[in-house]
Amino acid sequence: MPKDTISRRVKRGPSAPKKQRRRACDSCYKRKIQCDAEFPQCNWCKHHNLACTYNRLQTRTQPSAGSRRTQPSSFGLDSMTCFNWMHLLSDEGQKWIESRTGEKVRFEELYAPDLPWANTRRLYMETLNSSSIRELPSRCSVEGYVKQYFASFQSLVFPVISQSLFEKTLDLAYGPRSSFGSASARSCVYAFIAVVNLFEVGDNFQEAMDCGYFASAAQTFMVQITQEMTIDGLQAVVMLILFQYFLGDLQAAAVSVSIATRLLYTLGANTMSGAYSPDGSHSHDENIEECHLRYLFWICYSFDKDICLRTGQPPAINDSYCNLTLPSDYARLQDSNILRDTMSMDTHTLPLFPWDLRLSKIKSEAYEALYSAGAQRKSDSEILSSIRNLDEALEQWRVSLHPDVRPTLLFSHEMPVSANLNTQAVMLRLAYYHCVTMIHQASERGRLSNEGTAGGINTSISLAINAGTSTLSYLQTVLPVVKGECFW
Repeated sequence: MPKDTISRRVKRGPSAPKKQRRRACDSCYKRKIQCDAEFPQCNWCKHHNLACTYNRLQTRTQPSAGSRRTQPSSFGLDSMTCFNWMHLLSDEGQKWIESRTGEKVRFEELYAPDLPWANTRRLYMETLNSSSIRELPSRCSVEGYVKQYFASFQSLVFPVISQSLFEKTLDLAYGPRSSFGSASARSCVYAFIAVVNLFEVGDNFQEAMDCGYFASAAQTFMVQITQEMTIDGLQAVVMLILFQYFLGDLQAAAVSVSIATRLLYTLGANTMSGAYSPDGSHSHDENIEECHLRYLFWICYSFDKDICLRTGQPPAINDSYCNLTLPSDYARLQDSNILRDTMSMDTHTLPLFPWDLRLSKIKSEAYEALYSAGAQRKSDSEILSSIRNLDEALEQWRVSLHPDVRPTLLFSHEMPVSANLNTQAVMLRLAYYHCVTMIHQASERGRLSNEGTAGGINTSISLAINAGTSTLSYLQTVLPVVKGECFW
């Protein structure tokens, strides 16, 4: 990414004693033509649709060894809001976006208080101020919601409950309040109703549902959940993670992941093996508690690694304390399940999970290698080495996928898109581009250094920009035909 020279382009006041000579962009310099150095593109680059860059090294002046910056350059996920050292949320940044898109940036609409991602607490305020919680819907109604959920695609992606084990949950939730685990079971039912309503599963609910209310009701049992430490409590917290994540409340989701992690550790789900069927006939059976616990672990793991890259905060799950062996025959079954237009789901079907588990493991490695406290002590050359290793691992994962669902390195509007888009294939591509962006944008930390790694840095940043462009192009192409359920 070109090093910005905004400071020399700022209009000087009348007191400026001398007008500095403007530096030509790379394209004009190479062609030996006069450059007007206009921002964000000079006249030549603008009319030839070229990137107006200033990447070449200046060798006229060399700073002394003592004057070189000794502190490590700032790098973090918040740097994604900068382009050419121009903050995209500044007035100048908004003008640049408008010049590229032809549309005016209306941040007042993006952050309107009535939008859920701008005011997530609004969903909880009414019930948090209430002194009582409504009783659960009738058990018959909840059992109907369970049937509808397991008939939906969401149950395959988010195996948050087991249909047979949930019967025991309902027994506790609708049984005596004095029974051990009753509070966790009730929280689990409240959370399940919130998620079912959020996903709009089914079309014949017998009563009006308020997902915000039921999510808040589930949260009121958090103290009891941490005291009882049961699988029902874990299910409740996992479903709250889903609810908070999909409403854009990543901070709340991160806290819930932390609570779920302690429950996972207590129940031993982090170290369980991948073979669950006693007779060996089925290695995937959600009716077996150990298998279901393992599914809950992988859901938490996937969300944890995604959230840490999006928020910049450390993950809750430490990989070194976990058995990260993938489910038996995962790669083959994953390809097989994704390629099916329709799926006959049963208790032995391997879940798809919200993200490919192999990709979630790469996300974990990316945060540790590029954004952790240890990564801040790495030199630029070490960061670039980590980026290359991660990029190689990501490419190995990409080429391992079936060609029909394998994401292309880039996407443009000219590429054909099937009218019958597979949900998981859509998510695979979006997740791949996001991972490319997060890996390669870490090279931005080296733009102010003097380690002589400019070539690798510029290449890496270009890859990050291309991945972001591919994401936008793909979304613009598929939005008219894609199903709403694709975008969780």
